[in-house]
Amino acid sequence: MNKSIVGLLFVLVLCFCYIFVNAQLVNVESKRMQNDTTRFAGAIRASYSYKQTNDTKLSFVNASLTTQVRSKSLKDVYLFLGSYDLTRSNSDNLSNTGFLHARYTRKLNDSWRIETFAQIQTNEKLLIDKRTLLGIGPRLKLFSKDNLKSSFGALYMYEIEQTLEEIHQNNLDHRLSSYFTFTYAFPNDNFEINTITYYQPVVTNFSDFRITNQTNLSFQFIKSLSFEVGINYLFDASPPVGVISNSFATKMGVKLVF
Repeated sequence: MNKSIVGLLFVLVLCFCYIFVNAQLVNVESKRMQNDTTRFAGAIRASYSYKQTNDTKLSFVNASLTTQVRSKSLKDVYLFLGSYDLTRSNSDNLSNTGFLHARYTRKLNDSWRIETFAQIQTNEKLLIDKRTLLGIGPRLKLFSKDNLKSSFGALYMYEIEQTLEEIHQNNLDHRLSSYFTFTYAFPNDNFEINTITYYQPVVTNFSDFRITNQTNLSFQFIKSLSFEVGINYLFDASPPVGVISNSFATKMGVKLVF
């Protein structure tokens, strides 16, 4: 694909996601388009819920955009993600998160890839004002069949974190980011399950680490439209002051593939 088109797509995704001033983790692996011969693909996910009981008004908003572009040789893959979540009770934010992610992957051979990424995220309730990540490293395809795929990655990651603690902190850390993932598509059905587990210790202090598991179940009920359920779990051994180490979230919504 022409480099100018790739650049234009990148700018469009950044503009779409600029409204996501707050961010959090999403399952990057579940956003990859698994078909190795597709040059361009994308997906839009959205959900909204509103509830009013007596004097309490609850509203839930979630939206995300995924765009993936492959080069003409199919060896270069550009992946762009944006996500936003908002939960409000009357005028108070119970949850306000967002996410912006760009990733480049180069195919070296049938088994090995090299990938690099940049990410910005924030999470008001976890007292993360802004967390910027830059990473690079290898990815190994463990196996790949029609209905089952699995990979392992081990990346170096540089982290810049600004917190919302009473005394604001600016943390600069070098981390390892290793992950294991697999995707299974049920034969003759429209169900697919994807899960990925990350282990991210600080290289100079392995007692400061994060473990994250992100699992998605997708059911395709027409050609381009799917219903999704997601479960995220995060353990942070050194969270900001006042934040517990464990956090858990579930999501449900629809996905439109184009």
